[in-house]
Amino acid sequence: MSYQTHLEYIRSINDQFRYYKTMESMFELDQWSALPLEGGAYRQEVVAHIAELKASLFDSDEAKSAANYFKGANLNDIEDDIERGLVRSFLFRYRNQTRTPKHLMHQYSMMKAETMNKWKEAREKQDFNIFVPWLTKVFDLKKQIAYAINPDVPAFDTLVNVNDEGTSCEEISREFDVLKVGLTKLRSEIEKSTVKPDSDIFNTVVDPVRVEAFSQRLARESGYQESRGGFNNKVVHAFTSFMGPRDARVSTYQSGSLNMIFTCLHEAGHAMYASGGSDAVNAANMWGGIEGSFQESMARFNENIIGRSRAYWEYYYPQLQAEFSQFVDVSLDDFYLSMNVVKPSLRRITADEVTYSLHVILRYELERDCFGEKIAACDLRDAWNDLSEKYLGIRPSNDTEGVLQDMHWAGDYIGYFQSYALGNIYCGQLRESIFKEIPDFEEQLRQGSFVELNKWLDKNVRQYGCCFTAGEMAKRITGKSLDARPFLQYLEEKYKDLYRLTSERM
Repeated sequence: MSYQTHLEYIRSINDQFRYYKTMESMFELDQWSALPLEGGAYRQEVVAHIAELKASLFDSDEAKSAANYFKGANLNDIEDDIERGLVRSFLFRYRNQTRTPKHLMHQYSMMKAETMNKWKEAREKQDFNIFVPWLTKVFDLKKQIAYAINPDVPAFDTLVNVNDEGTSCEEISREFDVLKVGLTKLRSEIEKSTVKPDSDIFNTVVDPVRVEAFSQRLARESGYQESRGGFNNKVVHAFTSFMGPRDARVSTYQSGSLNMIFTCLHEAGHAMYASGGSDAVNAANMWGGIEGSFQESMARFNENIIGRSRAYWEYYYPQLQAEFSQFVDVSLDDFYLSMNVVKPSLRRITADEVTYSLHVILRYELERDCFGEKIAACDLRDAWNDLSEKYLGIRPSNDTEGVLQDMHWAGDYIGYFQSYALGNIYCGQLRESIFKEIPDFEEQLRQGSFVELNKWLDKNVRQYGCCFTAGEMAKRITGKSLDARPFLQYLEEKYKDLYRLTSERM
């Protein structure tokens, strides 16, 4: 059979695979926002059936023939980006799906909804022990699946690679060590400073309905098009659902906190990336963006590099003051400093930029050690609390503040936590490249203009969908692989300037 014949078959497989992924996204959105408790059992059956149908796409003789054909080919010889991406992703999925025992996948799929329910119950009752039996089963099944996929490497390495294709634990741990040293040093310097910004300013309670509307408007003005998505506020943990090439929906919760602004900007970053593929990419069903760390980099960039910058608030702060009278007499300097105060906290999703990655590294190391059998699932609460004290200087007072705060282990995001900190690293590299090509980037933000930025992101990142791995995309844009130094440099410059500003005003 010819190259073109095999390629067309791969296109057909990819189309069907993405259709099933869309169905799974719909189920996920419904499960987190509307699925009644007694509806969970039947939903598990449906989810398991869809998972089996998705896996069966790779069971045919035609799929085996295409895999054998392209295994012997050099992907670098394929000049077309979309075709090369189709082949790479097919081979990656073929390996993972055909090596995963169907009875294990069925067993895992059948317990997803109940696992999520047990996490919710444990979280409400602040009792990790309720969740432990389910988490133990989940980790055990994931370990079996990982060893079936690749018996020659540690299970956690395989799980990480499933989420961040082409990225090794060795590379991640190396850059995380750089991050830990740099962030700990920066945090120590800030804590020694005599400058103490008033964190209560930004934490002022505001009307939940109004801050939700204001946050959604800022998300739209950053480039998010509701014709390609929309907002839902009925979940306990914000996320974005990737339903189709022009359908990425943002889900949040209602809160009387200004942090809702960053939640909406973050999820809008995901959505703009997921729905920003070119017509050719979308036609090939290669939309959605690179899963894992690069997808997170797009969200973190919109949330932090843009949303927490002084230039951004020079434009938007007067509008916020007009909307919320509590801030009329608060200066921009004080508001900006309060927004960016470095203060270790127990919650990852509201952590400042300096300590956020330490939260992620904590979780990454716990997962790594648990799958490496250094600790058991039942020990995770104590290990979590110990590392929290070590890295952040604080200890959770209950399980909901600590080990139960994230839904990832209950929601099939195992081997995923590293993606958040890797996203920060890629943010630093992207920012460095953007400043080289758009020297007046900050001045444009001061004018409330995102036109040039979105053009740059469309041209260099979004249009390619998932044609590349995160490492490949980073090298295309920056000429470098994963490198934590630009992100650390960004933080050092930002916070030295912040505290210099405060010192001058004292």
